[in-house]
Amino acid sequence: MIVLVIVALSLLISSARGCATDAECGVFDRCDAATQTCVANTAGCTQACAANQVCVPPNCVAAPTPAYTSATTCPSGWTLFNNNCYYVATGQFLFNQASLLCTQLSAKVVWFNQATPTVFRNEMNFVNSLTAARNVRYYWIGLNRMFGRWVWTDGTPALYTNWRPGEPDGCCGANTTCALVNYGNTLGQWDDAGCETLWANPQGFVCKKAV
Repeated sequence: MIVLVIVALSLLISSARGCATDAECGVFDRCDAATQTCVANTAGCTQACAANQVCVPPNCVAAPTPAYTSATTCPSGWTLFNNNCYYVATGQFLFNQASLLCTQLSAKVVWFNQATPTVFRNEMNFVNSLTAARNVRYYWIGLNRMFGRWVWTDGTPALYTNWRPGEPDGCCGANTTCALVNYGNTLGQWDDAGCETLWANPQGFVCKKAV
């Protein structure tokens, strides 16, 4: 029997519940001292966020909505693939902003399973198709250069890669420790990039977590 459980995403959306401190509110909320209720925390965003958005400074991003779902599927707004859930966020983000939002969703910036080359390639192709469907041209992946080697956000070294020809080239100085997909419309290939770079073209990132 499939037992329905409520996905606890109340941290994503402001609620009118009572509070005394910020700790009693969701991740994206704060406690309003005057009304003693949880309200959206928009501090740090360059503009007021719409009702269906949350603030991840300096951007407003779409908030996944709470939903009832089975224990073997993903929350609303996420996509299931091989026992993992994936969420595509669109907008201009620094890598650290992407990492922060994924963490707040109990996830990490997407990394690829390296059990075999085929498993790696299949997941990578799935994520590429997912971002294309959301009209995301460039997107961050959870790959960072640490002590001279590239490591995934789950802590594993990069055994398989998909760099475009001539990459990584250390393009952007000492801060070139992140990886971006599809730069120059290169069909899913990777470029090293400065973690503090904002791209003008349709951009985003992908969060990943286990079911």
